[in-house]
Amino acid sequence: MADDMPLAADRKIRATVPNRVDLAGGTLDIYPLYLLVPGSMTVNAAIGVTSRVDVVPSPRTARLVSGNFRQRAEADDTHGFPLAGKFGLIAAALRCFPPVRGVTLYIRNEAPIGSGIGASSALLVAVMLAMDALLGRRRRWEETAREAMEIEAAHLRSLTGRQDHVAALRGGIQGIRYRPGRLDAARIPVRSRAGRALAAHGFLAGTGKSHRSSDVNWRMIRGAIEGDRSVLRKFADIAAAAREAWDAVSAAEIGAVGGAVAREWDVRKTLAPGVSTRLVDAALGSRELRGRVTGAKLCGAGGGGMLFGLLHAPEERRTVEEILRRRGFTVYPFLLSSGPSVETGDAC
Repeated sequence: MADDMPLAADRKIRATVPNRVDLAGGTLDIYPLYLLVPGSMTVNAAIGVTSRVDVVPSPRTARLVSGNFRQRAEADDTHGFPLAGKFGLIAAALRCFPPVRGVTLYIRNEAPIGSGIGASSALLVAVMLAMDALLGRRRRWEETAREAMEIEAAHLRSLTGRQDHVAALRGGIQGIRYRPGRLDAARIPVRSRAGRALAAHGFLAGTGKSHRSSDVNWRMIRGAIEGDRSVLRKFADIAAAAREAWDAVSAAEIGAVGGAVAREWDVRKTLAPGVSTRLVDAALGSRELRGRVTGAKLCGAGGGGMLFGLLHAPEERRTVEEILRRRGFTVYPFLLSSGPSVETGDAC
């Protein structure tokens, strides 16, 4: 078959990929910031909020259907979807694979738009895993993570981090260190003592406010790139909090993890205007939560999205979640994920 001749889908495929919460060290995963801050590290955990792609054979053309936006696009093959609009990132990813026709891709994120938990990056990874399965191709997670990051950066024309793709591809709790030319990513399994402890104490709540990570991230890192010593010192403090968080979570010392999360958030809020919100500041500063939460922060760049935190004691969960609901948050179940799944055949 000629290289430019579209392939045809011959089976069903479902790729399901976890989103993530970052405990500490977010933003440090963005090039070249991790090269400017010695000891840079990101600690995150893959969670049960997922992004999913279903690939289904269909007659003749290629179709792309969104379950979030209630939109669809149709083209001669998977290289024909528009690069502009809500399908743009997925369309860019599909052009990195051989063209396919006679296929429908159904895409869906469980997380709300602007959640800060890496949903768009996870959906990108899900598309890549589904296309690899369709083409019978297997790759190392490092290769997929690097390609996903570069697809995203090229399409968005902005600085893009690396932690989302690692969590989506590996699951569990990640301790990611950045070396020139490579990542060193240690992983704690979900069913380990540390994984069970984090799952028992973690909570997740939506603020109802969407954020734009590229805007907030650029405000944070511009000073570092320009050599502002104050900004670099703050990022060094964030890196130190991430290392503390990793040591603590590895030892299943949840109180110490919460302390590291709180220290990271205290520094992060001073990096740029708009990182926190009035809703979050009021909740975390309240007497009713201070004694029940050891540490909490907005996920990703902040500015809205999801609030992640750690309970002082698991038996406080119902009380804390009710307080958050009363204050206007949307509470989500907090579950850790062991990683992506790819199913093929009629079972999809």
